[in-house]
Amino acid sequence: MGLGDRHQKKDIEAALKKAEARGLKVTHDKNGHRWGYVICCPCNDSIKVPCTPRNAGEDAKRINDFTRKHSGCA
Repeated sequence: MGLGDRHQKKDIEAALKKAEARGLKVTHDKNGHRWGYVICCPCNDSIKVPCTPRNAGEDAKRINDFTRKHSGCA
């Protein structure tokens, strides 16, 4: 992620940094309510990251669960 690609919610930003550190690809494409994606390149699985989440803690947990599930792939 570039410098201007930070997520505005601290919980989600921390989860995205953790995903990148584990080898997953984080893309920022800002399209409507979508901030971007977290992508596991080896198995081609991905999840959407919302721009304006209803509950940032729950979305951060969802990203962390995805990261934990796919950390063995990368």
